[in-house]
Amino acid sequence: MRALLHRLPAFASVQERHSPSGLVATYVASLIVFVIALAIRAWFDPVLPAGFPFLTFFPAVIICGFVFGLRQGLMVAALSGISAWYFFISPGRFDFSMGTLLAMGLYLFVVATDLTLIYLVTRAYRQEMTTREEIQRLAEQQEVMAQELDHRLKNIFATINAIISLSLKNASSADELAARLRDRLTALGRSNLLLRGLREGEDASLQSVVFQALEPFAIVGTPRFSASGPRVPIGGQTVVVLSLILHELGTNAAKYGALSVQGGHVALDWSVETHAEPAEQLVITWRESGGPVPSPPLAGGGGFGSTLMKRVIAGVRGQTEITYPETGAVIRMMLPVDMLRPTEGPPAEH
Repeated sequence: MRALLHRLPAFASVQERHSPSGLVATYVASLIVFVIALAIRAWFDPVLPAGFPFLTFFPAVIICGFVFGLRQGLMVAALSGISAWYFFISPGRFDFSMGTLLAMGLYLFVVATDLTLIYLVTRAYRQEMTTREEIQRLAEQQEVMAQELDHRLKNIFATINAIISLSLKNASSADELAARLRDRLTALGRSNLLLRGLREGEDASLQSVVFQALEPFAIVGTPRFSASGPRVPIGGQTVVVLSLILHELGTNAAKYGALSVQGGHVALDWSVETHAEPAEQLVITWRESGGPVPSPPLAGGGGFGSTLMKRVIAGVRGQTEITYPETGAVIRMMLPVDMLRPTEGPPAEH
């Protein structure tokens, strides 16, 4: 039934407006229906008893209003009323007697009722189509959200797997492993909370990721920490990866570096090198000062943070440089700008 209604111009226009030629065609077709109704009424006029001037015009109004549209029905109703009044109530003239006016009043009442009912039907059809489209939109949105949730869960599990694997290599006891896992999974949770707070299609800024990742160390907004750089939007798994890396840098600084002493300072800055080859590079520099003299790790060594940085950043065609001058550790990370919204999780442990 719905498919049949959609083929009618009056109902098809609910979803898609008529083209100019299509609209003209509906008016022409309505005029043809009116002419046919007038011809049939004139043909039967000699045999019809008095009192039936509108016999063929009522169906014409209903057909045009229901099939072609309310305006077309109004046009046919006006033409039919004038024709019936001039040709069949008082042939050759417009009579204004009480009986004629009563008949015309009855005609207006009937066609007004018919057209009102047609209007209510088309409005109900329009509301139904709007509701169906809204339900379809919500269903599609739910499907997209389910796919996004599935994607994020896969990334989270892959990240947790990498965290556990790398933590096992660097832990000397079960208590140390538990403490490190708790801290790192907490950092992972904060990064996902940051992602959850974003609206659809919105990206987090690098500054917000930095502040969120370093919040547990109580240095944000204090003289012990400074951050500078342009607004750089990042999203997806990059937020999680950078949060983990920054959290690990903060942890190492708090244990062994600048944040382990009262006068230590951490400076974090970033910039986008537009002339880098082969693509634009986001350069993030972590610089410590005022802390103990750093000791470079042994050859082949390296903790969770350095291993995570090298593995993940290399996986997105980036580079990591770690130096240990006497003033404090300096970590420089370079990531291609076009990889700031990666869709894959961190590389799995082999």
